[in-house]
Amino acid sequence: VLLKGCLSTSTNHVVMRSGSAERSAYRTLLRLCRSADRDPQRLVALLGQPPRRYDPAQRRVLRTRLGGSHFVEDAIWEAAGGSTEFAHPADSAESAARHHRRRAALMGLPYLADAQELRRRFQAAADIREQCMPSTQEDCKDGATEHTLRRLPPNSREKTAPGDLLLAHPLACLSQSVFDRSVVVIDEADEKSVSGIVVNNAMGATLSDMLEKWPREEDHCWLEALNLGPLLDSRLHRGGPVIAGNALRQSLRWLHIHGEGIEDAVQVAPSLWLGGDLAEVALRARESPSLGVTFFLGYAAWTPLQLELELESGVWVRARQAEAIESATALSELCVGAMDRAATWRRALRAAGMPAMADFVRGAADHKLRTYVEALRRGPPPEANPSPAQGARQSPSGRRSG
Repeated sequence: VLLKGCLSTSTNHVVMRSGSAERSAYRTLLRLCRSADRDPQRLVALLGQPPRRYDPAQRRVLRTRLGGSHFVEDAIWEAAGGSTEFAHPADSAESAARHHRRRAALMGLPYLADAQELRRRFQAAADIREQCMPSTQEDCKDGATEHTLRRLPPNSREKTAPGDLLLAHPLACLSQSVFDRSVVVIDEADEKSVSGIVVNNAMGATLSDMLEKWPREEDHCWLEALNLGPLLDSRLHRGGPVIAGNALRQSLRWLHIHGEGIEDAVQVAPSLWLGGDLAEVALRARESPSLGVTFFLGYAAWTPLQLELELESGVWVRARQAEAIESATALSELCVGAMDRAATWRRALRAAGMPAMADFVRGAADHKLRTYVEALRRGPPPEANPSPAQGARQSPSGRRSG
């Protein structure tokens, strides 16, 4: 009896110590989350472990083996604004921590290890932001922008449509120069493919410069017959990694504001057209106070499933023009004539209501960000998902798992 009493007392002390440690860890985590909600830039670098990825080579979904607790990833998903990997801060860190604590209590699950892991992840995101601040503060001072775009959350089920903008997450494309800090306007979307144009990647050459080096005589004759005038001095933009063919007529694209009534011009969004009779476009451009035409070499392309997973994991902030008439003008101004890559990207993010992303430090400290992302993304290799499109399921919080 005496031995039983001693064992019972000892067990109670262990439980009390464990409960005290859990309460302390919970309070510490809440303080960290409240600080992040007050300063959302502390959340921009928060990374989750997505339950599934797309393999472009195999054109299929690969299921990711999570290295830790599913409930930790659910909490990260909520704090990240519904993104499974790259955070879209939405003032939800504290509520995510509270929901996680409540779920663990209701299910009778141990809490301390999860709380410590959440604290580590939140603190790592805050630390990398602080480490980068001194060297790149000047990079983000270019004024404010009105909220003229409607942002769709990462877990939105609305289909991608022409006129949608994709704004690269500050950390998502660090190793892909064509997409890093890019603004992409979607020009075509159907059941088989989605395509778009990177609008803020100006090249050093003009259309005239490129024509001098272009080897095909047929293309010289084609452009000379169009009488482009001042448009020949327009700076070219790199529209994406995909080149349609060897002929300039196939490779060159143009976005403009003059498409009303022009043959073969495709309206991408109000006040914004793609292609059409280039001679007529040039004629109207010469009569316009601003030329209102931008030329692009190349474009971007995805399968619908590939883009779905990139949106789900937060690689892109997806936005559409708001209902107000002035937003149509704002959209065309973003897409036509964008010269400063970083300033256009920040302006678009602010217009979509994401100032924390827009002002997140970039530049001289990018090597630190790459190391940080690579370290947190390193984990167990993914495994093939036998049912990529239909096999996704919902976790208790609503986060999709492979």
